[in-house]
Amino acid sequence: MKNPVNFLSLSAIAAVALAGTAFAAANDTTVAFSTKGPDKYADGSVIMDGECYALVWTPKGSAGVTVAADGSASGGEIVLVAPVARGGRCPKVFFEVDADDMSSKYVDGSWSVLLLDTRRWGADGSVRPAGTVGGKVRLVNATGAVAGGDVKIASGSAAASSLASGSAAVASSATAVPAGVPQPCITGIRVDGANVFVSVKGTVPYLQYGLSEGKTPDAVSKCTDSAPQTGAAAADEEIVLVAPAKKGSSFFKVGRQ
Repeated sequence: MKNPVNFLSLSAIAAVALAGTAFAAANDTTVAFSTKGPDKYADGSVIMDGECYALVWTPKGSAGVTVAADGSASGGEIVLVAPVARGGRCPKVFFEVDADDMSSKYVDGSWSVLLLDTRRWGADGSVRPAGTVGGKVRLVNATGAVAGGDVKIASGSAAASSLASGSAAVASSATAVPAGVPQPCITGIRVDGANVFVSVKGTVPYLQYGLSEGKTPDAVSKCTDSAPQTGAAAADEEIVLVAPAKKGSSFFKVGRQ
């Protein structure tokens, strides 16, 4: 081993830093939450490993927190997003809230937990939770409240009380679409073998898009045989939606899935 003295010194410094952090957190407030599961998406499927739960603060007088598809919130604050789902449930999560924040920001209100549907559909048909970027969630299809009442908290070294849902959570409430979202534009349609390929521009990366089909423009309905796809990262980038080709002419529309 090269330079073992320096290696040991670095280890000692890290240990001192961790001890200091633990001491500084002694007066913080701990919030604990979990679910019993199996928690599900709106389509009835059990949530995927790595799916997200959100710890939410709602101030007194608010009608409730509204979460938008891009992860922004109004009427309250998403304090923590935890991408921790395992085996269809949320394991017990302990979250320390800074003591200064508890005495200033989080006064006269309530805590709650939401199950988030952050599934992202790829062009190859793969599906996975979008997870977080820098601790923030950037894609939310739907939310569902974790039942069980207000989150109870504990200060200092006291044991944290836990919000444990007595029933399974379901992410069934579609998120709001943020203002200014562009309308998707069909840029091309082609038939190849048994499928129709529809090229689309003007999508955003926090919405899922799918096809509606009908014999007339006024008679289109959701095309259940086509797979949804998450929007493109850039406005000028195309995505391609695929549906089975049917006899006769058809009209297609593209919209949020």
